Order: sequence, then C-alpha cells, then structure tokens
Amino acid sequence: MPLLLIASAVRTYQQLEDQKHVYLRSRVAALAGLLETMPTTLPESNWPAALAEQEPALDSLAIFDRDSSPPGLDELWSGREFYRTENQPGIFRAWVPVHHSGRLRLARIDVAEKSADFLVAHARHHLILVGAGSLLILFLFGLHTRAQRRTLAAERKQAELEQLARLGTMSAVLAHEIRNPLGAIKGYAQLLLENASADSRPLLDPILAETSRLERLVQDLLLYGRPSAPTVAAVHSSQIAGLAERHARLFLAPANIHFQSDVSPFRLQTDLSLVEQVLLNLLRNSAEALRDQPGGRVGLTLLRQGSFAILRLVDNGPGLSPLARQHLYQPFFTSKASGTGLGLAISRQIAQSLGGDFSLANQPAGGAIAELRLPLAGPGH
Repeated sequence: MPLLLIASAVRTYQQLEDQKHVYLRSRVAALAGLLETMPTTLPESNWPAALAEQEPALDSLAIFDRDSSPPGLDELWSGREFYRTENQPGIFRAWVPVHHSGRLRLARIDVAEKSADFLVAHARHHLILVGAGSLLILFLFGLHTRAQRRTLAAERKQAELEQLARLGTMSAVLAHEIRNPLGAIKGYAQLLLENASADSRPLLDPILAETSRLERLVQDLLLYGRPSAPTVAAVHSSQIAGLAERHARLFLAPANIHFQSDVSPFRLQTDLSLVEQVLLNLLRNSAEALRDQPGGRVGLTLLRQGSFAILRLVDNGPGLSPLARQHLYQPFFTSKASGTGLGLAISRQIAQSLGGDFSLANQPAGGAIAELRLPLAGPGH
C-alpha cells in the first residue's frame, strides 16, 4: 500500500512537471510576441525592462543579428526550426526567431523556472508527505514484525524451558524411585555371583552389566534433573590433565585408541568434580565413535584465552550426523543403541553453571571437536 501511494504521487508530480514546461513555453511565446510589437522609438537596451514590467518571469533577454549570432543556430535562421530550448540551472532558456521593423532577429529569452513552481508546489509537498508517511509506515511495520518475531522466539524459548523443567523434575523423581531397588538387585546379583557355579555365571554376568548401565542412567537422570550447586575453588590445569589421562586409560586404551594431551600451566576457578563429569561424557563419546575404526586418535588441549580456559577435545571419528547436529543438546535424544541422550545436555548445563560454555561441532577435515570454556582464577587464587 505505501509503495502504491508513492508511485501515484510520483506520477502526479511528473505530470505537473510536464505542465510546468508547457507553461514556461507559453511565457516565452508571449514574450516573443511582445518583442515583435516593441515601439521602434524605444531603444533596444530598454527592451528587457519594458518586457519585465509586462512579464515578471523574464530573467534576461539578448537580441542577435545574423552576423553576431552564436554558432550552431543556422536551423533557426533558415526557418527549418522555429524554437529551441536549452537546459540551464534554474532557467528555462529558449531561442526564438522574431521579426521587428522588417528585420529577422534571434532572441535568447531566459525565464525563471521558479515562476512556474506554483503548478508543482502542492504536488511536491504531497510527494514529500506521502514519502515520509510511507517510510514511517514501513518503519513501524518493520518494528512490529521484529517485535512479533522476538515475542514468538521468547514464547518458544519459555515453552522449551518449561518442558525441560518438567523433564528434569520427572527424571529426578524417576531416578530416585529406581535407585534403591536397583541397588538391591545389584547387591543380590553380586552375592549370587560369589557362590555361583560355572554354569550359572553366564546368566549372572548380563544382570550385573545391565544393572551397571542402569546405574549410569540413574546418575545421568539425577545430574540433569537435580543438578548440584558448583563448589568453586582454584584448580590447577595439571589436575584436569591428570583426570583426563586416567579416564583415557579407562575408556580409550582398551579400544587401542591413541590419546595425546597438551596442557599449559595455569589456574582455573571451577568445580573439579563437575569438570570431571564433562570429561567422562566426552571421552566416553569418543571411545564409542572410534570403537570400530582403526587408527583412532583423541587429542586434548587446555590453554588460556583471554579470561577463560579452553579445554578442547578432538577426535578423528565419523563426526556428527545431520540428525545429531539438529538435536545436539536435546535431552533423551541419542543415535546410540545404549546411550541415555543426556550426556551433552548435562555437559552444557555444567559448563553454564560454572560461568562458561560448551560446544560440539564437526571439524572440516573430519571428526568432532568439543570445546569447554571455563573462567580462570582471579588474582590471589
């Protein structure tokens, strides 16, 4: 709608501009007619003043004979052209042949363009008002659209947070209800295993393996549903390196996955047990991704970057699938047969609770790269 209004106003203004030039040409024709009737007793030098009294739009006047005429006007002198105009800033200039006292003369008549502005003044003001109004409408529409998008995004975010809160509460309740009977099942299975015969052991081993898997699920549910408040203290980077080496031996070495670390010496302000939980999740994921891949490698670096420590874990596995990237931090989503779908959600939750952040992405050359940002220790720690 605003664009249609602007187009209509521009079209009206252009039509009036055409009328303005018609009006100016009519003023020139009137002046040429007056020139031909100038009294012969009036000196030629007084002609401009005499014409200006009758036509105030006249800006200047010059009369030429054939021998004093500027070049390029032969068509006018020969009668093959009766009228010629030139573009001059603020001036409507016309060359017109005139007859006076039986002689053919050439008049250069300059008329001020502003004398015809009354024809387009209203249209010009209308165009300005329409343009300004249309721009205002478009601006307000843009603000309204942007506000709507922000509102919808905020509503979606709020709905996601409420859903995550409900999931967290449900997870914590479920984990609490499962943990005690699960502990009893595992305890009885271990007692039976101690006194079991060789024929019975193959039946009990899967029970213990599944109870261990369920214990890990319960632990993840509790971590996600009822995250503990961080106990922040000064931690040296070598302590994190030691944890990484120990868990790498546990998860990576049995699968012949090479592990290498590069850690700079500095202090962080963090909760070591929560950082260990993130390391466990990442190393476990790398071990599962590289289990059937020969030449598997995992590299860990820990370095300073501004006011943060960057813990980076890189592997040469298959990387994240498009579906996994789409649901990266969605609780309970997993592409693994035995996964809980909570590891990455917990890792990001821990990172944010420690004043940092967590990200996971594919490397351009293949494999995945996980990055944990943690605050450095302040002065005096």
